[in-house]
Amino acid sequence: MNPEKPRLVIIVPTKNRRVLLERALESVRTQNYQHYRIVIINDGSTDGTREYLEMLQEKFPGELQCIHHTKSRGVNAARNAAFKTLQEGEWAVQLDDDDLLLPHALDTIANGISEAPDHIQLLCFRARTRTPTGEYVSGLRFKEGQEFVDPSYEDFMEGLDAEGDMRAVFKWTLFPKYLFREDINGYEGEWWLWIAHEGVGIRYLSGQTTLIDQAHGGEQLSMVASRRNPASFMRAYQRMFVVHRNFYATHPERSLPAAVSAFKLSVRAFSLLSALYFALLALRDYLKILFRRKRMEEKP
Repeated sequence: MNPEKPRLVIIVPTKNRRVLLERALESVRTQNYQHYRIVIINDGSTDGTREYLEMLQEKFPGELQCIHHTKSRGVNAARNAAFKTLQEGEWAVQLDDDDLLLPHALDTIANGISEAPDHIQLLCFRARTRTPTGEYVSGLRFKEGQEFVDPSYEDFMEGLDAEGDMRAVFKWTLFPKYLFREDINGYEGEWWLWIAHEGVGIRYLSGQTTLIDQAHGGEQLSMVASRRNPASFMRAYQRMFVVHRNFYATHPERSLPAAVSAFKLSVRAFSLLSALYFALLALRDYLKILFRRKRMEEKP
């Protein structure tokens, strides 16, 4: 455990959302906890975001760092650029430009860091998700009185009991080894499974830190990428089947839906060899499941 005040780095990737960005930054400015700095990554905006950020830098020297990409490189590349600025002892707080920090969120995060064992390198907090029809608590489901969960690799692969999104806090020791894949825009699921496979210490906490706003009328960038560039998501599935081949070989009930999803992406990407490969994997898993059921039925 770390008795000192954790140094937080608020990481905000943004693209053509100046109004939403201003709202997100205001939710940071009103926090009680002040031991932080902000890194904003402007991913090729064309709506005056750069000029707005240059004005902010003059107003808050030393507290705000802006990284400008002249051409859009995607949310993963934007986050990586910020992760590379982390210094010893710092923790990166994930804040999308259409999210808001809840009151006292940074206090909640700092307390979680201070109470975590030294081997924990990633904390994940619940959130509130706002939709056009209302709000709900999103993230991992906790039992009554339960404050945290330290899931194993098998827990991740078998599926955690969660609903909706959650928000993560990353320790500086994760980088540069565990940067996000820049050949795919979004889709963090593969990254989480990867670090769990590597044995990285991960803790889920019951505290809420973020309002995830899905009611502002915008579209999630990762969903846009999935539709426009299915080949990159297909490659992510290919990596998953390589990294987690031992687990998938013994858990066909988990492998089958992944293989089917990868097959559909391969078809959309017009990759016939990949489609055939994933179709054969799906058939293998289906036959394994049928064989297991038959054996169970034959048992006296």
